[in-house]
Amino acid sequence: MIKIQPIVRDIVLAEPEASFALTHGFMNMSAFAERIRPEVERRTKKDVTQTSLVVALSRIRGELKKTAPLLPKVAITNITTKLPLSEVVYENTSASIAKFESLHRQVRIPREDFFTATVSTTEITIICSSAVAAKITKHFGLKPKFLMDRLAAVGISFDARYFSVPNVTYSLLSTVARARINIAELVSTYTELVFIIEEKDFSQTVLLFSKMHQEVGTQAALRQ
Repeated sequence: MIKIQPIVRDIVLAEPEASFALTHGFMNMSAFAERIRPEVERRTKKDVTQTSLVVALSRIRGELKKTAPLLPKVAITNITTKLPLSEVVYENTSASIAKFESLHRQVRIPREDFFTATVSTTEITIICSSAVAAKITKHFGLKPKFLMDRLAAVGISFDARYFSVPNVTYSLLSTVARARINIAELVSTYTELVFIIEEKDFSQTVLLFSKMHQEVGTQAALRQ
């Protein structure tokens, strides 16, 4: 016999907004139950009542309140910025890999300049300060698959303790996503997440994380 509650849980967890609303107690459970009833009936292959769905939602709310938050509050320790940047993408071939391996030996990239590279199964993506982009493309001597200028980097640093906290990256991503800012690339390290965005979105992105930095810092101070 197919039970209702596991299906309702799957539906709730598949919708971040619904999960957040249910956990924090401002979901209209009757209205949500009515909306998902056709889907629950389709999966269970039986008629279900709105009341039974509301009961299931109430139980799931209790479960969610005991789990780690979907959007944990992240205490930002530092915000770093860099611009202008360029992105250069090459196909991952024997020729491009050979050029990539000799890049740092033959092209001087000052420490103060931004440089990061990702080698995937199909591509080599380099994001660098625009001042050195021409040197890099000249070194490769190959036609890039993709080339974009007028980019910027906003780096978010946080304490190492967040490494084992679920959804930290999701929480930081959601800050930018809610503002409908396009993320060109993401670069992550042990204690930093770097957002590569278009220059036109630079000021807004910095403002969003500055507010987050201030709000979480204020809340932490009040708890002490």
